[in-house]
Amino acid sequence: MKRTGDKSEKEPLLSSSEKQATEPVSKEGTAPTSLPKWLHNVPGYGLLLLVKKTKPYSLYVLFMMLMAYLFNQLDRYTLSIVTTLSGPDVGYGDYGCIARPQFARMLNVSNYCKNITSEESCLEEGYNVTCRWAHTGAGLTYQIVAGPVFNNLYPLAGLFTGYLADYGRRTLWLSLSLAFWSVMTGVTGFAHTFWHLVVLRALLAIGAAGCTPFAISILSDYIPSDFRGSAFSVYYWGIYIGYSLAYAIGNGIAEVLNWRWVFFVSGLAGLVVAPLILLTVREPARTNPVRDETAMKQSKAQFAKQSLFLIVKTFLPCFFPGMFLLCIAGGIRNAGGYVWAYNTENFFKAKGYSADTISSFMSWIPLVGGSFGAAFGGIISDIIVKRRGPYARVWVLIISQVAAAPFAAGALFLPKPWCFLSLIPSNVIGEMWVGVTTAIVVDLAPSSIRTTAVAVYLFIITIIGGNFNIMVAPIQSALMKYQHMSNYDSYKWTLFLTFPGVYAASSILFVITFFVMRCDIKRKQKIEKALVLNAP
Repeated sequence: MKRTGDKSEKEPLLSSSEKQATEPVSKEGTAPTSLPKWLHNVPGYGLLLLVKKTKPYSLYVLFMMLMAYLFNQLDRYTLSIVTTLSGPDVGYGDYGCIARPQFARMLNVSNYCKNITSEESCLEEGYNVTCRWAHTGAGLTYQIVAGPVFNNLYPLAGLFTGYLADYGRRTLWLSLSLAFWSVMTGVTGFAHTFWHLVVLRALLAIGAAGCTPFAISILSDYIPSDFRGSAFSVYYWGIYIGYSLAYAIGNGIAEVLNWRWVFFVSGLAGLVVAPLILLTVREPARTNPVRDETAMKQSKAQFAKQSLFLIVKTFLPCFFPGMFLLCIAGGIRNAGGYVWAYNTENFFKAKGYSADTISSFMSWIPLVGGSFGAAFGGIISDIIVKRRGPYARVWVLIISQVAAAPFAAGALFLPKPWCFLSLIPSNVIGEMWVGVTTAIVVDLAPSSIRTTAVAVYLFIITIIGGNFNIMVAPIQSALMKYQHMSNYDSYKWTLFLTFPGVYAASSILFVITFFVMRCDIKRKQKIEKALVLNAP
C-alpha cells in the first residue's frame, strides 16, 4: 500500500495552492522532529504544537483576539446577571412580588416575597414592609431584550463586517468595533426606561458583530492551517472567560455599589484594550493565493459579483448540503446554549439560591469547563483531521453532544452543590462544538470567501439560536396551564426541553451532516480549480 496516496485522500480540503500558502511560511505548520512519536497521539498535542511551532508574535495576536472576544461576551451577558436588579428600576419583565431594595440581598426575605403569588397579598399590611409588587426583570419582555433585540442585529451586522474583513484593514475595524460596543455597554448604565435599554442593546449588537469575523480572518493569516482548530478553540475561550467574569463582576459590583456600575466598569475595561489592538497588532498579509491572484486580474466589481454568487452557492443545500446541515445543526445547538445563558441566574434564584451562592460557582465553572472543552474539542478534531480528513471532525460534534446532555439535565434536577458541579462535565464535553464547527466552515468554504463564510455561518446559527429563548415563556405558561405545574416546576421542565433536549436534537443532524460532507469537499476542489484556470 502506498502511504502517500492515503495521505492525499485524507486531506482533500487543502489544494496545492493553499498548502503553498500556509505550510512553508516561516516553517510554521511543519511536523516537529524533536518531539517523540508517541506524543503525537496524546490529547493536547495539537495545542503543544501550536505553542511550539507558531511564532511568539502570532501567539500574542491570538491572545489579543482572545481579549477582544472576552469583552465581547462579558458585555453581551452582563444584562442576564443583573436583570432582577435592573428590571424593577428600568421597568421590564413580568409583574411579581419581590423584596424591597434594602432587603433584596437577604435570601430568606427574597424567597418569602417570591412565594406570594397575588398583588393583593403582596400589598397587605405586614407584607408590604419587606415586599413590593413590581417588574421582576424576568418573563417574555426580558427574553426579548436579552435575545432577539441583540441576536437579530448581531448577525446582520456580522455579514457586513465579514465583507469588510475580506477587503479592509481588519485590525483597525476590530479596534473601532471594540471601542464602540464598550461605549454602548457603559451608556447602558444610564438607562431609565425599557426603550433606552432596547436601543442600547441593539447598538451593542451592531458593534459586537465586528469581533469574530475580523478576529477569525486575522488568525487565519497568522496561524498555520494545521493548528487552526486549536487556535480557534483558544479564541473561543473568550465565551467562557467573559461569561464567568459577568457573574464575578455583575454580582460583586452590584452588591457593593449597584447594577448600573456593573455596566460602567465593563465598558471601561473594553476601552483600554481597543487601542492596544490598534497599536500592537500588525495587519497580516493575506495567505489566500486564489483571492489575491484573481483580485489583481479582475476589476473589483467583477470580483465582488463573483464572490457574492459563490457565497450564495456555498450555503445552498443543493450545492453544499454538508454546509447547510452544519448551519442548521449548529443553530439548534446554539439555541440550547443561549437559553441556558440567559436563564441561569433566574433559574437558580427560583431554586432558592442567593446571588452570592450562584456567583461562587458560576464565576469559575463556565471558565474552567467551557475553556477546557472548547480547547479539547479543537485539539481532538485536529488529531482526527491528520488521520481521517477534515470531514471526520463531525464525529467530535456528535459524540460530545450526546454525552453532555445528561450532565446538562443534572444542573436542573440535582441539589446543591451537585447542580452546579454537573455543569463542569456538561461544559467540558458539550462546548467542544464551538471551535470545531468554525474549523469545519473554514475547511469547507472556498478560500476566496473564507471570512465571509464564517460571518454567514454565525449569522445563521445566531438567528436560529438567538431567538429561541423567547420560547421559554410560552412553553412555561403552557405547562402551568395544561399540566398544572407550579411556577418553579414549569420553569425547570421548560429548560429541560430547551437545554439538554436540544443538545440531543443537534447530534442527530450532525450525524446526517457527516454523511453528506464528502459532496462539499469534492465541490470545493472543483470550484478552486476553476477559479485558478479561469482567471484572466
